[in-house]
Amino acid sequence: MTPFTLLLQLSGLSQREAADFLGASPSSVDKWARGARTAPDGVLDELRDLIDRQVEAAGQALDLIEEKKMDRVEIGFPAGDDEARALGWPCVGAWKGMAARVVAESGLPTDLVPRGSTVATAAAARQFEGRLKHP
Repeated sequence: MTPFTLLLQLSGLSQREAADFLGASPSSVDKWARGARTAPDGVLDELRDLIDRQVEAAGQALDLIEEKKMDRVEIGFPAGDDEARALGWPCVGAWKGMAARVVAESGLPTDLVPRGSTVATAAAARQFEGRLKHP
């Protein structure tokens, strides 16, 4: 176990997603994960920044849930990395890291549905995305 693997797990990224996100080779990511090489500080900082964004976005979602006095949450998930990037996330794994925080912290029953699969989901997604602030 390494600081890199802990941050990787907390961020929700797979090793492949981490390689793409960090602009590193899959071999380097594997070596950092196994502890065969120490991950550069810049890499750890990028993962920390991503985790901070996830925490902030989850907090915004939780504020909206509380504001709307919801008793059940419906979260539309991106179908792939392209859709995740359109939402401001580098990949689906990063989006999952944010969404997992919402599920864990809301304590409410939660439905995960494909984004835009229902009229209500599509409308809610548009409204929610308009309220999120991505750097």
